[in-house]
Amino acid sequence: MSNHSGSYMLNEVIEILDRHQVFAGIEKTTTQTLIKEILEMATNKYDCNQGEILEGHAQQFNLCYYCLADDANLDDGLCVTCLGD
Repeated sequence: MSNHSGSYMLNEVIEILDRHQVFAGIEKTTTQTLIKEILEMATNKYDCNQGEILEGHAQQFNLCYYCLADDANLDDGLCVTCLGD
């Protein structure tokens, strides 16, 4: 069973950080590394859901919510490879 409330809380934290333009001053690769570290901690330690965390943010970070590939052409948060699975 996934920790949905934790996932949605992290989604909102990302939204707050974005609203305060925290990501605007950070390079894309650094931002992606930060987001990936958050996702790794959230999924491995707290059973959160990557899709719920990145919902509405995947395109902004060019990160597929399933495989975390750097991809600017996401379809609803998924890269072409993951869409085909």
